[in-house]
Amino acid sequence: MTQPQTLTAGARLTGALLCAFLALLAAAWIARDIHAARSLSDLWWFWTGAPKRGGRAPLTTGILDPVLLVVYAVAAAVVPRSPSAAAVLCSVGAVTAALRVSSLWVLHDDWTDTTALHDLRRRALLSTFAALAAGLALVITAAAGRRPDAAPGPRPRARPGAGAGTTAFLLLGAAGLVAVAWEIYWAVELPGDVYETRFTGKHLPLLWMPGGWASLVLAAIALTAAGGGLARAVYVRPLGLVAAAFLASSGAIGISLAVRFELLDHFGDLETSAQLQVVTWFFQVAAGLALIPVLARRGPEDPAGVPGTPWSPAYPPYAPHPPQGPQDSHGGFGPPPQGFGPPPPPSSPPPGW
Repeated sequence: MTQPQTLTAGARLTGALLCAFLALLAAAWIARDIHAARSLSDLWWFWTGAPKRGGRAPLTTGILDPVLLVVYAVAAAVVPRSPSAAAVLCSVGAVTAALRVSSLWVLHDDWTDTTALHDLRRRALLSTFAALAAGLALVITAAAGRRPDAAPGPRPRARPGAGAGTTAFLLLGAAGLVAVAWEIYWAVELPGDVYETRFTGKHLPLLWMPGGWASLVLAAIALTAAGGGLARAVYVRPLGLVAAAFLASSGAIGISLAVRFELLDHFGDLETSAQLQVVTWFFQVAAGLALIPVLARRGPEDPAGVPGTPWSPAYPPYAPHPPQGPQDSHGGFGPPPQGFGPPPPPSSPPPGW
């Protein structure tokens, strides 16, 4: 029987500080762009890739920057007390490294090496290296800070419930496969040199990630979380929530473009590929918004910290000694609390997931 693991207090504090540092880094760049843009509306359309007009100064951030800001802020808040703190740190660190590594070649594009962008480019490079270092440090902290959990008594369950795991498998699996299908489509339809720019990011703003690279990272995150959903793995909830946030933001960007260019008004006149693209945007928003409340809800409480059978609808109670007094009719299990908070009292009704 595998002994449950926990993250030490020092590792939790280190991880929370690293997440807070990443949040401050993202917030500083977003604040800089808010000041440089003529309005928040102009900044939003810049994030869509179809700006209406230029800013007072060159803009740098993309739509993933505010999403990552939210991810870092939430992670910094929940890591000190979450039963899945190691999975949270590892997920956030791996996603950060996977996304930010693309800046190493985007920022070496010829167009960024100009006098007007020299200071911005230098700061963007420093931020990229700092984000990569912090992302790798999060993964190392999660791996090095694990210790056997010998605390007696019940503890919150880090694994998702059966319903949440199944939902994650279906929605994230579909979203990941759709992203892969679109990359295959663009690889076939676009000329080789044009498709190459989806990964090289030629002429991109300083902090943007190439579209093809971001799409494949999203597909990898979604499919990994979907696979873990079947086994109700601990990492499904944090990684799935990150994927859900990316899906919702990507779909919101697409729907904004569809409304601006009146694609919905002329939907019947569009080519089949364009119609499928619009449908994909709506699916991404729906899947992302549906997954957030499902995965934010914790699974059943673990009375002794001993993993049960991943396929069982509820983990059976485990007691090394006979109970000394009466128990609840449902075995002392309480419902999964919202988010990453403490478990409810044992007198609560049985869990829904």
